[in-house]
Amino acid sequence: MNSHTKKSASWGCFLISLLVLSSGFTSGIDNFESLEVIKTVLPPYPRSMIFEGIYDGSAQVVVHVNEMGELEDVYLAAFTHPEFGRLAEKYIWKWTFQPAKLNGEPLTVIKSFNFNFEDKQGVYAVGIQEAVADKFNYGRLAKSKRIYSPRELDEIPVPIKMTTPLFPQEFKGQGVLGSATVIFYINSDGSVRMPHVTEYSHDGFGHTALLAVKEWKFQPPMSRGKPVAILARQEFSFSEKE
Repeated sequence: MNSHTKKSASWGCFLISLLVLSSGFTSGIDNFESLEVIKTVLPPYPRSMIFEGIYDGSAQVVVHVNEMGELEDVYLAAFTHPEFGRLAEKYIWKWTFQPAKLNGEPLTVIKSFNFNFEDKQGVYAVGIQEAVADKFNYGRLAKSKRIYSPRELDEIPVPIKMTTPLFPQEFKGQGVLGSATVIFYINSDGSVRMPHVTEYSHDGFGHTALLAVKEWKFQPPMSRGKPVAILARQEFSFSEKE
């Protein structure tokens, strides 16, 4: 038997509706400089929407920007119509960013932006601070997408694959205990998107927890029999046992 094993506090996912971002820190922390947008490129209002009698709408994208200010990933979290979502997802890649910093050191963050479309006034974007409230009330719109809350699910998503985080090599044999919390989206196909560490006792524990969650897979979350997307949180407790 392997003399070094890791035990997690729980394999259950705790579903939430608020995402606190940026490697365990928020913009309320002293010496934290939030991600800044250097350049925006906004999409034109889609004329096809006018032919459908739609004169305004919204979309929300969540971006993953690394410590170099480079956009690494985009998750389309919500939209009132797929066309608004398509345009927001396409045009956010044209933006440039200045990375967030903590104590003067650049770091990786994820952040949400809203694109608000209006036929007469053009398109404008609003950035949300590094805490994302995914409460879009678009349920009445058949073509819309939003992030669902736990109480709207038919049942807790069933994990298909859950890789166990490894105990960090640097702490083996030292009797060190550790913890980490990872927050992530479970998409409507059961895939994990935008996993991010929000709390950790040491960055080594945060890193190994993040690597594990990136490999996870779930059965699609369901609400009234329809696949939906949700936000989830997993807390890990690490201990080394003989």
